[in-house]
Amino acid sequence: MRTIKRTEITVETRQAIIIRRHGALIESWCARCNALAGLIRLEEVALAGVSIQTICRHAAADRLHLVELAEGLNYICLNSLLK
Repeated sequence: MRTIKRTEITVETRQAIIIRRHGALIESWCARCNALAGLIRLEEVALAGVSIQTICRHAAADRLHLVELAEGLNYICLNSLLK
């Protein structure tokens, strides 16, 4: 009788997104979180390798919180981005 030897390898991966920005972090009220949250511009998230269309799809599916401030710029709530 032949014995079969098996080796099982488990690989864990983690993803890190580093966004470097100049200036202070913008904080505002996120109505979806019902809390004060750090905000990052939509374009800055897109520079991290995610298309604006993908970000908007995640926002439409309630996975990301899109916040529009008075000046008309769109921001992503960091609380939702880090989940």
